[in-house]
Amino acid sequence: MRPEWQEAERAARAALATHAATAVLAVATFEPVAGSLSNFAWHVSAPGQDRFVRYARAGNEQLGADLHAESELLHLVARAGLAPRVVRCDPSARLLVTQWLASAKGDPSAGGCDRTIRQVAAMLCQLHELTPPAGVRVVDFAVQARRLGAALPAEAVRPALAACAEEVLSRLGPVHAQALCHHDVHAQNLVTDRAGRLWLVDWEYAGLGDPVFDLASCASQLELSAARAGLLCDEYVRVGGTAELSRLDLARWAFDYVQWLWYRGLLAAAAPGRDGFEAAQRAERIECDLQMRASGVLRCNNHRFDHND
Repeated sequence: MRPEWQEAERAARAALATHAATAVLAVATFEPVAGSLSNFAWHVSAPGQDRFVRYARAGNEQLGADLHAESELLHLVARAGLAPRVVRCDPSARLLVTQWLASAKGDPSAGGCDRTIRQVAAMLCQLHELTPPAGVRVVDFAVQARRLGAALPAEAVRPALAACAEEVLSRLGPVHAQALCHHDVHAQNLVTDRAGRLWLVDWEYAGLGDPVFDLASCASQLELSAARAGLLCDEYVRVGGTAELSRLDLARWAFDYVQWLWYRGLLAAAAPGRDGFEAAQRAERIECDLQMRASGVLRCNNHRFDHND
């Protein structure tokens, strides 16, 4: 086990031991759950308890995570049947414990199949119709892009991408009807249980926002083809949402730009090792994709996009 995982497990066990609802888990077997670069997670079982335990990495607030906002929302979305039951949420200890969801064998969520796309569209529409708690934070992707970009070292900045992002976000315009959004709909956060029910997990980027960015997040991170992105949009509208495919295309590029900034920010702060290498690979792949799509998304052929820009 890598040193950072050992340290995180010790911290998680210590935090679990401080509360009666989770004390038994502190001495149970921890089975790591891979996939996240911003959190440590485990499947932890004890007599009568089968739990998901997450310990947030230090510094993920600088990348847009908000554990306190997540805490405010988790019980609401769990009661709505969108997220697993919360056992304990303790932002001050960077700890989250929920019911464990045993995923179906060959979980289709990661593949972006048509059935999953329809389920996600219905789930997002239900989420966007919920009444949010008073005072919940607002997530503005234009603000997020400026903040993440300003934190990058000078050599990581790509002026042409930033200019295109500014125009894309300007065309998207201000949000007139904010809704409660998840903002990070990807394969590891979509879990299909053995009964075939789809759940959405990891809500630390949630808040009030433009619903199109939840659709964009899904389309981008499930790598949906144009046809399947169209299906997502159409199905969302069919079940009661409001969306336009042209606006989804803009939001998808903007989401990928913010996602690229996120990985660049993570890379700048990461210690040398596997996580930094993976962040660098993902950032490079997204950057190349953004460059290829930039002219098409805005017909901005006046920009040159290259790695030295």
